[in-house]
Amino acid sequence: MANEIMNRNNDIRDWFNNDPWMNSFPALFGDNFSTSNSLKTDIKESDKDYQVRVDMPDFDKKNIDISYNDNTLTVSAHRDDFADHNDKNGDVIMSERSSGRFARQYHLPAVDTESIKASYANGVLSVTLPKMVNSEDSAHHIEIG
Repeated sequence: MANEIMNRNNDIRDWFNNDPWMNSFPALFGDNFSTSNSLKTDIKESDKDYQVRVDMPDFDKKNIDISYNDNTLTVSAHRDDFADHNDKNGDVIMSERSSGRFARQYHLPAVDTESIKASYANGVLSVTLPKMVNSEDSAHHIEIG
């Protein structure tokens, strides 16, 4: 039942995150180039649906956009600069929080688009995507004439 495309995506992400050469890029380009800024996600699949949970701390719900098109769930959001990044007195000695646009896409086929539900609480976006029900009425035998 596992989604092969998601498995391949996870394999590529694991390779990228665990390869020493690839991990040298943050040192070359500064702390802004980091895979840790992506939207961390858990996806569960059952016979009835997909359940997607995305960590999105410090996002305002009105700045989150969710769409499903061509078997792909897209989650995008933006977060404005934090006020203390522009500290004119130079009091900020460390800043790891990031701002800007963030997006992730997930290939989740055969979803009943009319029944997708989403909620956002405590910095976690939860999306339930019910799978299409295969109706046995739509299958029929065709006689050869």
